[in-house]
Amino acid sequence: MLKSLFRLSALSLIMMGANTLAQTHAAPSPAAAAEYTKFKTQNRGEILLETGALLRFEVTNRENRGEVEIITARLLDPYAVTDTNYRNLIVTLTPKTGDLVAFAETTEGHFDFNPTGDATRLWRKSTPPPKLDDIHHPKAARSTETASPTAAPLILGEKDASGRYVVDVFIGFSTAAASSQYVRNNLEATAQSYIEQVNSALKNSKVENVYLRLVGTGTSPNNPGVVTSVLSDVNTWFAADIERTAPDLVGMVQMPTDDPDSAGGWAGVGGDTHVIGAPWPYAYRHEVGHNVGGVHCPDGSGYHFGHTLGEGRGTIQCGNDLAYYSSPLIKDEQGNVLGNAQNSDMARKWRERAAEMSSNRIHKIPFPGDTNTSITLQAEDYSGFYDTTGGNAGGAYRQDNVDIQATTDTDGGHNVGWMASGEWLAYKANIPSAGKYLVSYRVASLNTIGRIQFEKQGGSPVYGVIDVPVTGGWQNWTTISHEVDLAAGEQHVALAIKAGNFNLNWIKIEKVAASLGTYRLQNVWQPTQFIHIENGVAESSNVPAGYWSSQWDITPVTGTSFVRLINRWKPEQVLAINNGTLTATSAAKTDTNSHWELEKVTADEYRLKNRAQPTQYIHNQSGSLQVGSIQPGWWSARWKLVSAQ
Repeated sequence: MLKSLFRLSALSLIMMGANTLAQTHAAPSPAAAAEYTKFKTQNRGEILLETGALLRFEVTNRENRGEVEIITARLLDPYAVTDTNYRNLIVTLTPKTGDLVAFAETTEGHFDFNPTGDATRLWRKSTPPPKLDDIHHPKAARSTETASPTAAPLILGEKDASGRYVVDVFIGFSTAAASSQYVRNNLEATAQSYIEQVNSALKNSKVENVYLRLVGTGTSPNNPGVVTSVLSDVNTWFAADIERTAPDLVGMVQMPTDDPDSAGGWAGVGGDTHVIGAPWPYAYRHEVGHNVGGVHCPDGSGYHFGHTLGEGRGTIQCGNDLAYYSSPLIKDEQGNVLGNAQNSDMARKWRERAAEMSSNRIHKIPFPGDTNTSITLQAEDYSGFYDTTGGNAGGAYRQDNVDIQATTDTDGGHNVGWMASGEWLAYKANIPSAGKYLVSYRVASLNTIGRIQFEKQGGSPVYGVIDVPVTGGWQNWTTISHEVDLAAGEQHVALAIKAGNFNLNWIKIEKVAASLGTYRLQNVWQPTQFIHIENGVAESSNVPAGYWSSQWDITPVTGTSFVRLINRWKPEQVLAINNGTLTATSAAKTDTNSHWELEKVTADEYRLKNRAQPTQYIHNQSGSLQVGSIQPGWWSARWKLVSAQ
């Protein structure tokens, strides 16, 4: 299901004027510079709307994010909500450039900041096109089977140190939108202001268990307009950025076109992409509301609708005039409740879907206060050493007895070489918390198997030992890993070389991700069928729920978005692909044939896609468990994860 906020016609674009599509590069006016200084230095002041209204503001919060400062404030509008915690003014400051991006919500309408205007035109009124709420219901396949009522969705739910769910967002801009007068190539500040629209509305609505976080921005030359095709195309346009930042939601900003299907904004209801037009920043919070599962004004059953008070005043999904998601717990200044429990409680929808929204992808960019941040130690940056030969045989980087040379490995730099038995290297590391860690080594060896003993400097305790394989060349690099238990705090760790003749580029220390839980894997097409182990073979059949052979511990692969499926009965066995066949076998944690992506199909259904062979999926063919290529509509390749707890 797709929903739009506004619909455009060619005539409405013409009425908006040619400046809508113009590229603007003019420097901020003196009046704009003064406005920047006002917000930078004052927590109280006034803004003058181009309509002539003079409104006082009170800053409620300041927060630095990346290179910008986010300011949320309350406008003292005589006809607006009087709640002292209400936030209806969002300002982003970029200290490096002195730029200001801002959106204000008043009883006269929405206003954005025009940095080229004089003192009377700094706060310009946004004039959206006529609001026509088109609804699209794409055809979808329906299963003829009835799923087991015991099936439950796998909710990964990613929280930061504060205990709140974090929904990571990447926002792309077409180059036309980026260079327009609405963005002025100030991507981060503009994107952060969009994000704060949602976060402020959540705070206003007393939704406290979730927030949005911007993880990246980018540009694309593609500008078909604010049309539904963008919702799928954006994943192709920004594939590399999405892989790098692992966002839960992907947004796109376009300049409007004459396409007959253009709108002010589109989003898939319950989906993970959205698009808005650059002239209408307030469309952003509305479209994200659709991603959460909300729709417009009440016209059916369910509590996922917005709420209207009439006379042009409504919450975000129904009117988008008030910075609230509908809730029966909120009242306006006149005592009117902004929702009801039966059909307009978007705040409840947010709270219930927070965990799922945060788990579309496993985050790669550390959360604030995240203790799972990886530590990378470059081999050449040792704090102590013992070397059996004098001088630096490689002649690079440092001039002591450790042998260092330039490397051709990815990202370049240097590696330590000429390793010999009896040598050691020590490194200073600050381990954020006690627990199990994955220690990885980037190594190369022409023809000799080496051995590393990972220990505390001084030799005790010994954390673990790992062999270095033959890679076929001194610059043929591979990564090896093992798990060790480490204490918290700043300490010196060491690599004692027990067998030499290999090169070392870096060491990485990563907190091992905790298990996501134990689940049974239930086929959607044949819901009596569960994946289990029988005499060491992976099968699919009707197995009692209490059989540990049909229960799987789902454990994230540290530092990736993949998981391993570990059998509860035989914990040394994991699901993997061997020679084109699905097996339950012993496999190293680094073996990508045993890594699986939980590819979400619906809110509670997943496809299991292999990391090493991404065209290969687990599916059930007439009761026979298989792995191979599938068609998108195959229900036999869909699985529900039923909690075994």
